[in-house]
Amino acid sequence: MIVAAAIAADAASLEPFGLDRDPKLAFVVLPTYLVAAWGLGTYHLPVLRTVATSIQKSLVSLVAATGFSLLAAHAFNATGNFLTQETVLFLGLAAVGLIVVHWSIAAGLRRREDQTETTVVLLGDHSVRSNRLPDVAVTINVRARDWQPVESDPNFLNDLALAVADADRIVLSFKALKEQLRWAKLLGELGFETELLEPSLAGLKPLALRYFDSTPTLVVSTGPLTLHKRIFKRAFDLLFVLLAAPVVAPLMAILTILVRMDSPGPAFFVQKRIGTNNRYFNCIKFRTMRVDLADAVGNHLTERNDPRITRLGHFLRQTSLDELPQLWNVLMGQMSLVGPRPHALGASAEGALYWEVVPDYWHRHSMKPGLTGLAQIRGYRGPTEKRCDIESRVAADIEYIHSWSPWLDVKILFRTIRVLVHSNAF
Repeated sequence: MIVAAAIAADAASLEPFGLDRDPKLAFVVLPTYLVAAWGLGTYHLPVLRTVATSIQKSLVSLVAATGFSLLAAHAFNATGNFLTQETVLFLGLAAVGLIVVHWSIAAGLRRREDQTETTVVLLGDHSVRSNRLPDVAVTINVRARDWQPVESDPNFLNDLALAVADADRIVLSFKALKEQLRWAKLLGELGFETELLEPSLAGLKPLALRYFDSTPTLVVSTGPLTLHKRIFKRAFDLLFVLLAAPVVAPLMAILTILVRMDSPGPAFFVQKRIGTNNRYFNCIKFRTMRVDLADAVGNHLTERNDPRITRLGHFLRQTSLDELPQLWNVLMGQMSLVGPRPHALGASAEGALYWEVVPDYWHRHSMKPGLTGLAQIRGYRGPTEKRCDIESRVAADIEYIHSWSPWLDVKILFRTIRVLVHSNAF
């Protein structure tokens, strides 16, 4: 679809068609798209089954690939090869094509799954049962059939093979571990994929099986983002900062001079805050308070008409420009563009520290803190005078962590523009 869209856009461009014409944009975008799609898991089967997620990831991959390609072309002074109208037409055609393809794939997979039932064969002595067994499970009691896991009887092996021939999954359930292992070994040698039913592990909710040397281990928890997702999020942060640098750097230089002229003291305020996995980091802001009245720990939250704030500080806070230096924290990998906002160690609500108010508070630090976040675009800004103020913010942060996607980050960034100036920003 990408190649076809590039050919169509190239053919429809206003330049005269010649033998030397070729879809140049596709040569750059296609490999970059494949890398982005691989990183996002766009073509993983669980993703392809869901129309919205599948289309969303493919479009995000396309936009990221096109943006990176145009950025590279600009760096090598090759933007002349890509006409503006051709690029826009290419993006439109490719997006429509990808939407059609991914919608068709998801619809086909759903039809196939609706027409197919998974047959599970539960083989064992039935001393261990699970209440969550599917209705389509076929039970085989080896005691009733007088079966023993031995390879010396071809008649038994034939009967066993016929009994599990139509199974999509074979699950073993025995009271005695030694007997269960003997059956697992036999079925494995006969070429059957076999699983062991372990109800005792249900409370742990294992995610995967790994090995420590030759000893198996169960993975019972992971971070909120896979390695591929972390790489994509980090690449997005770096690309945004680098693209914004030509505009932001001069603005920060001017603001630095103005802060120094407005009141004695340094231009920047550095405060220890809680970051990823509850590690401390130094969060950078433009100084908005008088040096002699600054609160290094954050025990005293800012109030409306706070006498500690300088004249310029009021403007910086009302426009959120005091947060601009945190782009350096993003560049250094201590923060992300989008994520839970980092809090000062002494911040409190109704006289209680945040983690004393909300039991799940520490969970919000499983991802990098952000310049903006879901809580901010919902209007949860300013001082936390009541317990519900911090409860609402933490709930939004945890919701963001559980529902993260590249598209969600993009939406939050765009919606942040609407709340840069806020009644609670003081």
